This record gives sequence, structure tokens and C-alpha cells, in this order.
Amino acid sequence: MTTTEFIVILGGAALGYWLVAVVWPLWRDRGDAPPGPALFEADPPWHEVLDVAEDADRNTIDAAHQAKRAEHLPERVAHLSADVRNQAQRRIMQIDRAYAAAMRELGFGRRDGSGER
Repeated sequence: MTTTEFIVILGGAALGYWLVAVVWPLWRDRGDAPPGPALFEADPPWHEVLDVAEDADRNTIDAAHQAKRAEHLPERVAHLSADVRNQAQRRIMQIDRAYAAAMRELGFGRRDGSGER
């Protein structure tokens, strides 16, 4: 390999690096398209999702969780459109996340007694 070939290879590598590191991000972030919707929205506080007071006891939270899950079961809307079924599934997931957040925040353990207050 001659010195000229080596210099050409180094120059090509430097030019390629510059294109990827400097020009491509500028070209990609031109701002032509308006920003899309947020990927996800933050859940409301757990007590709002479960419709209980912030200082509710474990039994009240458990009962509210079960009632909300029963109210929004995807099986209840299985005969409806896919959008409605997906919305029901997302709501069930939100209810479950709220229940988990309540258990974490209030320091309750699993129902088998480990960590129970």
C-alpha cells in the first residue's frame, strides 16, 4: 500500500465520519414534519385511577382494584371493534399500574403476608 492510498483511505474515513456525525443529524432534524403526539401520557395518581382516598387502607384499595378491573374487563367488549378492545386493555393496564403504585407507596407487600402491615 502506497502513501497516497493510505492518505486517500484516511481522508475517506474522515469524510464519512463527518457526514455521519455532523451532516446527517442536521438533515434528519430539519423540522419538516410537525412533532407527533407523545409516545405515552403519564398516568394520573393511583388514588384517582382507583377512586379511593390517598390514605385508604389495604382492603379498600383491594376492593377498588377488583371493582375497576371487573368494570373494564376486555372480555366485556370482545364483540366490539379492535380499537375498543385495545382501549379496554390499556385501561386494565393503567388500573394494574395504579394498584402496584399504591402498594409501593403505602409499603404494602404481597397478599401472602410478606411485608403486610
